[in-house]
Amino acid sequence: MRDPDPRTVERARRGDLLAFEDLVREYQADAFRFARHLTRDRQLAEDVTQEAFLRAFRFLRGFRGDRKFGSWLFSIVRNCAMDALRRRHSEDPWDERVRPRSIADPSARAELDAALRAVSSEHREAFLLVEVFGLSYQETADVLGVAVGTVKSRMFRARQALCSAIADEEAT
Repeated sequence: MRDPDPRTVERARRGDLLAFEDLVREYQADAFRFARHLTRDRQLAEDVTQEAFLRAFRFLRGFRGDRKFGSWLFSIVRNCAMDALRRRHSEDPWDERVRPRSIADPSARAELDAALRAVSSEHREAFLLVEVFGLSYQETADVLGVAVGTVKSRMFRARQALCSAIADEEAT
């Protein structure tokens, strides 16, 4: 994920609505995809994305630039998604309805779906941010509010669980 021009962010911080619109256009698709992965519901993901951009606009003056804008925005998207899921009284924001969209082969998609169900929600979340959205470990740590070592550990365990689940599937 590419960071926006710092001048655009600075103009938006000063209240320039056109600059903020540029940021929305640049990040809207990724924010929606992440919200969709988190909520598994298109309508809820649209609501979450809208709420996230409203919060980003409201708190943009507080963005210090000590981390990437995209990581800061993904943190807001994640928080909005978790708030929305809590409001729905969902116990686990991850379930079998999580569907990877980039795999064309239906049998491979089904195999990956089954493997993803074997991964705990905290490990799956780190996996999605790194492998699907291309965030670095540091950016993922910023989004999740954990240490980089924790992200590394979660990625290791996610990959282990995925490999084990795929191996089990192939054995049957």
